Amino acid sequence: MSCRNRFWTVTLVFFGCAPFFHHENDFERGLESYKNKEYAAAVDYFKSYHTQHPDYDSALYYLFNCYQKLNKPEEQIPILEKLVHGNMTDENVYLNLVYYYRKYERYKDLYILLSHYPRDQQDNLERHLALTRRLFAELICGATTQKVTTDPMIYSISKGYLPRFPDGQLYAEDTLTYANLIVLLDRLVEPDYPRNFFPMKNLSAKSYLYLPYMRLVDSGILTFEPYLVPEFPARISTTVNAVEVLSKRGRLD
Repeated sequence: MSCRNRFWTVTLVFFGCAPFFHHENDFERGLESYKNKEYAAAVDYFKSYHTQHPDYDSALYYLFNCYQKLNKPEEQIPILEKLVHGNMTDENVYLNLVYYYRKYERYKDLYILLSHYPRDQQDNLERHLALTRRLFAELICGATTQKVTTDPMIYSISKGYLPRFPDGQLYAEDTLTYANLIVLLDRLVEPDYPRNFFPMKNLSAKSYLYLPYMRLVDSGILTFEPYLVPEFPARISTTVNAVEVLSKRGRLD
């Protein structure tokens, strides 16, 4: 047999046996453990693979699911944070992180997350989450420099950020409309007379909301929206921006 023929024979034999030389990587081992419902073992494999390949998001997704199966929410939050910091575009990642921050009372983290929420995902957030009195209180707690050790509703009411109802009820899950938001925000600014007044489609100049709204616009707390409908639910993004301005001006300390 010539040297050339011997070379091709060895080559074909080698590649024909290639599958026998395949070694599973940690991601594949993790998948196998995951399929077998061996979630603790799968965690170790996926963590190892992610350490070696930090840009491979699939390992993080499986890690998150494993921790869900193992009922370890404290481990799920860092995974979601890694995905968010990696500019993840999956809407569910952000929604899950909002949920866990609220559940575990991490209001400063919640406030920061909502302050930097991707613009292209804000509509999705508004569809899944309403601006309630409780969420407003949580944003206040997240934005203040004070250490909050009580329930956000109790703290916000005691500080005058939310009104106290005569019947003593908190009404924490009541959705805030733009009319509600205007009244709440106006309580937090000086009663200065606005320098400018603008016509609006759905808000009469004779309305009790008109002067406060113009004051908030004039002071840069709210952006002027000529078609604003007072009875519509207030947007979370609008509220976060307003709270951020108030916080920077020291109105929440």
